[in-house]
Amino acid sequence: MEKTRKYLGLFVISPEKEKIVDSVKGAVKTIITENAGTILNERCSGRRTLGSLMKKKGEGLYYEVIFTAEPHSIEKINRLCRINTDLLRSLIDKVK
Repeated sequence: MEKTRKYLGLFVISPEKEKIVDSVKGAVKTIITENAGTILNERCSGRRTLGSLMKKKGEGLYYEVIFTAEPHSIEKINRLCRINTDLLRSLIDKVK
């Protein structure tokens, strides 16, 4: 069993999904926890203007999650987040 590491996930949610943002956040949490991750902290940064268009959108809702997971599960978490059509972009980075 590999040692778990701490990660920061940044997720940009489509602005049209503002009414269902809680269910989108729940889907992200489920993806993490079903892949042996543990959520330590989460924060919704609200609506922001994007530096460049993402999927023809100029704004997005930012959602940050700090979690621990085994390194081999990060690839699967990234793949599942890319499949989710409610997310404009996702980025997961290791925290030192």
